[in-house]
Amino acid sequence: MYRILFTPEGKQDVDALPKKVKNSLKKEIQKLAADPRGASMPLREPLECWRSYHWRNYRIIFMLFDDMETIAVAAVGKRLPRSKLDVYRKLERLASEGKLAQKILAALRGFPR
Repeated sequence: MYRILFTPEGKQDVDALPKKVKNSLKKEIQKLAADPRGASMPLREPLECWRSYHWRNYRIIFMLFDDMETIAVAAVGKRLPRSKLDVYRKLERLASEGKLAQKILAALRGFPR
């Protein structure tokens, strides 16, 4: 079973969800932790190191660290392809600014090994 951690943005996304959705998400994310590759799809460039897990009308975008058996969730958002809040665009913006790797490293540093 993989451990789940959240970047600050990923945690903000979860905190912004309605309470019922958050409670369901906690249960659903255990399926992801049990089989992250089987339950998700790899993303394409420029986010080729990331994976997407679709649940209801939401996307959970994460990076998988097999060596640490860890899933780093960077974004959770509705599946709205043309929305300014689209999780893919948010990650692409962070990646282009060079901030995404820093946030993943900061989340991993705070995670007990």
